[in-house]
Amino acid sequence: MDLDLKLDEGSSLPRYRQIYSQLRDMIIAGKLPVGTRLPPSRKLAKQNNLARVTVTSAYDQLRAEGYVISQTGAGTFVAPDLPPLDQVAADQSQIFRPSFSFWGQRVMRTSSSERARKVSPRPAIDFGFGRSFPHIFPYDTWRRLLARYLSTDDTMLSRYGSVAGFDPLREAVADYLSRMRGVSCTAGQVVIVNGMQQALDILSRLLLNNQDEVLVETPGYADAFQLFRTFGAKLHALPVDEHGFPVENIPAACRARFAFVTPSNQFPRGGTMPLARRLALIQWARQAGALILEDDYDGELRYSQHPLAALQGLDRDHRVVYLGTFSKVLFPALRLGYVVLPPSLLAPFCQAMQLVDRGAPTLTQAAVTDFITEGHFERHLRRLRSVYGERRTILVQLLEKKLSGIVDFSEVEAGLHVMLYLAPGYDEDTVIQQAAQTGVGVYPGTPYHVERPARASILLGFSGLSKDEIKEGVSRLAMAMQGLTKADG
Repeated sequence: MDLDLKLDEGSSLPRYRQIYSQLRDMIIAGKLPVGTRLPPSRKLAKQNNLARVTVTSAYDQLRAEGYVISQTGAGTFVAPDLPPLDQVAADQSQIFRPSFSFWGQRVMRTSSSERARKVSPRPAIDFGFGRSFPHIFPYDTWRRLLARYLSTDDTMLSRYGSVAGFDPLREAVADYLSRMRGVSCTAGQVVIVNGMQQALDILSRLLLNNQDEVLVETPGYADAFQLFRTFGAKLHALPVDEHGFPVENIPAACRARFAFVTPSNQFPRGGTMPLARRLALIQWARQAGALILEDDYDGELRYSQHPLAALQGLDRDHRVVYLGTFSKVLFPALRLGYVVLPPSLLAPFCQAMQLVDRGAPTLTQAAVTDFITEGHFERHLRRLRSVYGERRTILVQLLEKKLSGIVDFSEVEAGLHVMLYLAPGYDEDTVIQQAAQTGVGVYPGTPYHVERPARASILLGFSGLSKDEIKEGVSRLAMAMQGLTKADG
């Protein structure tokens, strides 16, 4: 078959991405029905005067996201047994209209809570996660961008910025997300926040009443769990598997206001939600009158293939709230994130944010804007994928060599940490204590589980360590664990 592809040579979107987007849209619209055989990559490349690798890259992306399958010797086909893909709302009655909580309706009070955290000396080799390796980020460039505004733009510094964020940054984020993450949005739907937690706080204020149910993953993001509970929510947790959130296990009687999920790289276990589950989750939200909160905390950090498109891009009736952060890919102290809101939530979210926070610092937002628009951001991401991908490979190879049979973990090559499940008989606290005695800091997995008891697990972050520190740290951890007997657990 011949495919009519329209490639824009002047577009900043890579040509493989243009091919991927057009084929994906044809599949979703039903123009390429289930089972349709796509043209051989060589033929499609020749028809469009392209290098064959450009077409194969597009096919690889479609295959990674579940739209197509390949059969050796037969070709590439639109995947069989997909749910109906064309979920465009038939009329305005299908467009999601949220009902707001008592707090959201009144928007009068603020509340805050602070959890006590133990402060202990940092170990010699700290596998803490959420840290960045200081020699990777181009701090000289960052200082120059900050200095640009400190020295030339007194007007910007002398007044408060928009509560929704610095408009040029909102435009830059919307452009990046639509090009590289498959998010469907305008700049007007993007709100800049002081980190992911602030966005979750405001959404909880708007949407949760006491005893409302929330669907979450277990293990999952413990800080979000704690926040939801402070608003009186009842957590309904579903244990994840290697493919993330098991949508098929949502009880028929579930009345959750929203589901909080990490589809690109499940936190903290690891794993990617396949297309069928993503579509099923959107269908559940439609039938339940619920929202989906998509936490894409490290979606850019995928090492063996291109980042996967966001779940939000499949949404056609505005039920998905997309949450992202710069803290993981720039540096943690930045404390800057963004949220892409359905139109019906934009004004309430900004009104609530106006009362609880005046918005993220304009100076920081302006510098990040230039960091993105001048090309530093995507160059930095490419370097991160190379550097962190190499560190993850080293970590995994050492774990397989030194702790085989004692731990198991996700094989998805993504993220900034690895969650190790311990073999039966090994006690989580004992392993952590023994590792600490060798100068190695590893962290418990139990707090991330809603269910109790949870399978013993530990978390190892690698983003803040050099390659030599990773090697030494795993060697020490292996010695500590191999010195334990199952009776010690």
